[in-house]
Amino acid sequence: MFNFFIFLQIIFATYTPVEKPQKPLAQLSTVEINQLFQEVNQNFKSDALKAELNHLCENLNGSVLMAFGNQVLFKKEVGYKRLAKKTPENIIDAETLFDLASISKQFTAAAVLKLNEEKRLSLTDNVTKFLPYFPYKNITIKHLLTHTSGLPEYMDFPEKDFNQQMPLSNTQLENYLERIKPKILFQPGVRFKYINTNYALLALIVETITGLSFEQYVRKEIFTPAGLHLTCFATELNTKINYAKGHLADRSERPFHFQNGVIGDKGVYTNVEELYRWMKSYLIDYKVLPQNIVEQATQPQNKLLKGTPSELYGYGLRIEDGANGYLVYHGGLWRGFQNNMVYRPSDQYIFIALSNFRNKAILGVNTKLLCIIDGA
Repeated sequence: MFNFFIFLQIIFATYTPVEKPQKPLAQLSTVEINQLFQEVNQNFKSDALKAELNHLCENLNGSVLMAFGNQVLFKKEVGYKRLAKKTPENIIDAETLFDLASISKQFTAAAVLKLNEEKRLSLTDNVTKFLPYFPYKNITIKHLLTHTSGLPEYMDFPEKDFNQQMPLSNTQLENYLERIKPKILFQPGVRFKYINTNYALLALIVETITGLSFEQYVRKEIFTPAGLHLTCFATELNTKINYAKGHLADRSERPFHFQNGVIGDKGVYTNVEELYRWMKSYLIDYKVLPQNIVEQATQPQNKLLKGTPSELYGYGLRIEDGANGYLVYHGGLWRGFQNNMVYRPSDQYIFIALSNFRNKAILGVNTKLLCIIDGA
């Protein structure tokens, strides 16, 4: 027959981090017993989470961080900035910068939302208000933000149409759209289709309105208020030393690519510590934008004229409302980088994994962590 108090005694005998009660177990109230169980359960979960994250690090080449609000449970850097050069100076450290790829989009969205708050633009404004020669009609700022514009993907344009020896700029990309006018995929607002062209144009609109380069404006109005001091853009890497190179699954290092020059859709370089600082500043402490604006960014905004979108998207952030609760997240894939960031508002859970080696090590890890957290 199961003896409840013997079970408790075994737990306390074998698991020491929880402080033993000051009186015999048989004299504890139901409330006190429940509290002890919760403490033991949390310690077991903490160990299970750390074990899962350490297992990730056995296969990861990059950096990982997990936290609940201000409490960092796990942070670790493993591997090399260049896989072919396993030397001490190439070891990834806490300050090593990674290309965030599409995780960069939330910074662009924040810049646009700040200009909207200052009434320097409206989300209902047509793109042609700021880019007069833009060849597509009735596309608004909000269409760009929510990937409902119908614009074609610039990464699919024929590479022979560009000077592949030089970085392509956002202005040059917009000039190409004006000159070639590739066929639109669908009418604005009819469908949701994730397209990088949208955010490249948003960066150009920020420059047009502010009179500053996109890099200058984002650093002043977005990075600095969030306390990001090392974070930079791909266009500024010539001033940096400590950054990682991307690698494919076969360990080959990705060389320069002319599309690296386009920013807004990608191109932010940072590390897990600064991305964690950003997520707290932006999503929790509202140091960058007011709470009501951030709440808009983290709620579904990609409403269609008819029907429902296949995926939920806010402003620069993906959204999932399912078995693991309400999640705000984004991934990033570009030139050998593979990244993931997740935020769950209900418990301020934060998971960040940045990798310069596309060996799929981070795939599925977030789901496993949330299952541990939410388990009995």
